[in-house]
Amino acid sequence: MENSTLRLLIPWDFTSVAENALKYSVKIGSLATAAQVELIHVVEAGGLFAKGKLSEKEATEKLKIDYTRIKEQYGIEVKTTVMEGSIFHTISDYAAEVNADLVIMGTHGIKGVQKLTGSWALKVIAGSSVPFLVVQDEPKQQNRVFEHVVMPLDFSFDEKVKLNWAIKVSIQYKSQIHIILPNAFDAGVQKKVNYNLAFAKKHLENYSIPYEIHSAGKGSKFQEEIVKLALDIEADLILIMTSGSLDFTDYVFGAQEQYVIANESKIPVMCINQSM
Repeated sequence: MENSTLRLLIPWDFTSVAENALKYSVKIGSLATAAQVELIHVVEAGGLFAKGKLSEKEATEKLKIDYTRIKEQYGIEVKTTVMEGSIFHTISDYAAEVNADLVIMGTHGIKGVQKLTGSWALKVIAGSSVPFLVVQDEPKQQNRVFEHVVMPLDFSFDEKVKLNWAIKVSIQYKSQIHIILPNAFDAGVQKKVNYNLAFAKKHLENYSIPYEIHSAGKGSKFQEEIVKLALDIEADLILIMTSGSLDFTDYVFGAQEQYVIANESKIPVMCINQSM
């Protein structure tokens, strides 16, 4: 987010949720000095997801139509790209290659086969060196975006990476950060949580960033408490750390992050990886 031109990349599959991602890019781009929005459509090279999909030529023609429509409807000129590959790797690889500042991706949540194989959105994000903003609905009508941001804080060392991005978001969008802490039943874990909290408070205060601290309720899963808090305070964004890679268990049962990413309240989620 530090370049003079903000580069926003949108995975484009011609659906309503991709259109919602575009609407977010228009709103976010309007707050930047300059912005470049690029739509990327991935033509699956083969396998299960290739069946019934558009060919490269068909996708290119449809993108030409959307380019004209978007220019007329939103008043912006988008760049369009069609690539062959796997959606699980091509998008994040291309985002890194072109030095995108943010990938804004629409998702339908977890439906159908995804309940068995885990969130496809999470598989696309895993290991990315570029942050992903995952949205389900279109942005709210108010002028500001990301006024209230929920950031879970636990015991891991990588929380400092997430804090760095929370500070960037808050400075960029004048956000208030809402830190939510887990219930730690182990004294050693609680000590690490307290250390991360002290570190976070110090740095937020150094940047004069407004924040509040919340504690997760007892007897509930932490990811459920994160979404509950976001809903209660009408948050505009949840900022989480996602897995750098997914193992077999994640693919079968779904990693914990997918509950937050595909939350039923449809609150946007910004995903940060350790690799950033």
